[in-house]
Amino acid sequence: MNIKNKLNISAIILGLTSMIGQIIVIRELIVVFYGNELSLGAILASWLFWTAIGSSVFGRLVDKISFKTTLLAAIQLVISIILPLNILLIRYIKSLLNISTGEIIGLQPMFMVSFLSLSLICVLLGFTFTLISKLASENSSSSAGSIGKIYLLEGLGASMGGLLYSLYLIKVFSQFHNSLIVSCFNIIISIFFARNIIQLVLLAALGVAFIFNWPRHVDGFVRSLQFRPFKVVESIDSIYGNIAVTKSGNDYSFYENGLLMFTTNDFLTSEESVHYAMLEHPAPKKVLLIGGGVSGSLEQILKHDVDRIDYVELDPLIIELARKYVPVPADKKINFINADGRLFIKSAPSPSLLPIAEGDGEKVRVRGYDVIIANLPDPYTAMLNRFYSLEYFREAKKLLADGGILSFSLSSSENYINPENAAYLGCIFHTLEKVFSEIKLLPGDNVVFLASDKKDLLTHDTGLLLKRLGDRKIKTQFVREYYLPFKLSPLRIKYVENTLKEFGGRKINTDFRPIGYFYHMLLWLTLFSAGRGILPHIGIFNIWLFIGVVTTLFLIMFMFQKLRRSSFRTPVRISIGATGMSEICFQIIVILAFQFLYGYVYYKIGLILTSFMIGLVLGSFFINRRLERIQDERSLYLKTQAAICLYPLVLPLAFKIPDFQLGFAFLPIIAGFLGGFQFPLANKICLKSSSNVGKTTGTLYGLDLFGACVGGLLVGLLLIPLLGITQTCLILFIINTLVLILLFSSSR
Repeated sequence: MNIKNKLNISAIILGLTSMIGQIIVIRELIVVFYGNELSLGAILASWLFWTAIGSSVFGRLVDKISFKTTLLAAIQLVISIILPLNILLIRYIKSLLNISTGEIIGLQPMFMVSFLSLSLICVLLGFTFTLISKLASENSSSSAGSIGKIYLLEGLGASMGGLLYSLYLIKVFSQFHNSLIVSCFNIIISIFFARNIIQLVLLAALGVAFIFNWPRHVDGFVRSLQFRPFKVVESIDSIYGNIAVTKSGNDYSFYENGLLMFTTNDFLTSEESVHYAMLEHPAPKKVLLIGGGVSGSLEQILKHDVDRIDYVELDPLIIELARKYVPVPADKKINFINADGRLFIKSAPSPSLLPIAEGDGEKVRVRGYDVIIANLPDPYTAMLNRFYSLEYFREAKKLLADGGILSFSLSSSENYINPENAAYLGCIFHTLEKVFSEIKLLPGDNVVFLASDKKDLLTHDTGLLLKRLGDRKIKTQFVREYYLPFKLSPLRIKYVENTLKEFGGRKINTDFRPIGYFYHMLLWLTLFSAGRGILPHIGIFNIWLFIGVVTTLFLIMFMFQKLRRSSFRTPVRISIGATGMSEICFQIIVILAFQFLYGYVYYKIGLILTSFMIGLVLGSFFINRRLERIQDERSLYLKTQAAICLYPLVLPLAFKIPDFQLGFAFLPIIAGFLGGFQFPLANKICLKSSSNVGKTTGTLYGLDLFGACVGGLLVGLLLIPLLGITQTCLILFIINTLVLILLFSSSR
């Protein structure tokens, strides 16, 4: 096999390793950090930062290295070793930091763990791209064309990796097992360039390990380290994340992605999640329960004389595991539905023609629900925020029967609500107030929200609620005569109601402006004294502030360009950084919009991510075929930048198109095409006046990744929750338009 083919295959394996490795590492760190947007921002920012350092900083050394092929073989071998070791390190990190199971990790250790654990592997991946690009240019008559081809093939490998992992590997093998499979690919590629005894020993060891299924045993042992001192009785990776079951005495605890879902025999939690809403209704017959049913809530609902319970749970593995360790009711009244709760509510017709079971196609005409209970965590992610938005409340209201009740609870405190908690609870309260005319609040460590449109239905009268409890012959341990009067103390209720009603912000939580999860993030930060003092200044974070900052930076760069009489290459580099930032923003916007509109459908979100890489490959392929024949690169580059300017204006309009579900697979292809088209063209422009291929290509690739790093942090944590999707798209349009002006005004 000639050197060109070896380098082409290496580029494909590099893309595959980067994509699968990134997915595995993100999923592993989510179990450690519980997966809110701040933790995902820390993980992605660290990944992109170190990859950019490897490409731009260390990539500058490539031009001076004489033993490039030997070095490439050594790096690929090291990557094959580091990736599985990284998984083991991440799983052991809680023990190293003395963090107990279920303990919330602070902001500082979160960034520290992400930053340090990803440093070596990402630096090597970034450096490898520059090294392969340099070797390809040395074995080709056209440096720009050969590098463009490597960029294309890396994107092709990433697309293949995303599809392979999402459609097959994630279903069949564990995370650790998959990391070893990727290691095998890298060892084989390493042998292409240089052979040594270490490669053969590693391949032989991995072969024996796969035959005797050792990765499974190692995976189980190392996973158990994450839950010390509890005994892990089972840990399984589903397509939605990791489900772990631990045992302490006679009690079992269930964890989803490291976050405690429930513990058996926790009767206080299961009773409170159900009975307040059920007792508020004079005769509840039909109930919709979203999440948390196997924690004991189903048993509590069945204590009432109900006719039907529709229990919606996204991950079927939760119900499957629960049946092995806890008594899950098998009552015929319960209809188990494995679906996204929001998508179920959104797609259910009104008046209700609801399916008996998912996928059987059979329909029965029933009245609306008497009670809808959302037994879900707080909106610590944008995905969970969908169950506390204005649109969700409206959709749920349509499914309620006359006099129906909607119930959910949010974290609070027993006796004192701090400003951040008041802002968070007040935001959801004022949003709920936009939809329902009657709202009652029950104070406690979790504030229970009860909403209805029937006047005088909801009550704080403990006598009436206790009478209903007795009339229905319901036996409870906590929600009874000695507990309800304390829970419904008039002074405590008045304090909570006044605190929430008097909160001055009155911001409304919507799907496309999820301010609710931003307030929850501030509340979370106060646990570590990191978010205090931010709340009074939220009002200044508006679109005009961001426009002012962007315009100021533009004016500085414009004056610098004019004073230095910079060539076209300078704004080209700036545009690559801006495009890297914009591309990841486009991805996040499309994914969040899809979740908001259609629910969390895992495979389709995987398709969105893969669609972007397919677009990138198509854009790279299209430009590479014409790269050597292009006479006026400047004009074509300006047109490409103009297209990037217009793209964010299209997004908000596309999201308003009815039944646009299929379109979400095509939007990322367009964004990927523009990015894949621009990078090889920028590389050719910059190489025209430079012979340092490693420095030039590494710098451009690094700028692309640095921009993505900044964009990933900004769009998920600030821009979308504070400004919303439409204004965020407007900001991206302004940024890219100002970059276009820089390009247009530069010297030829």
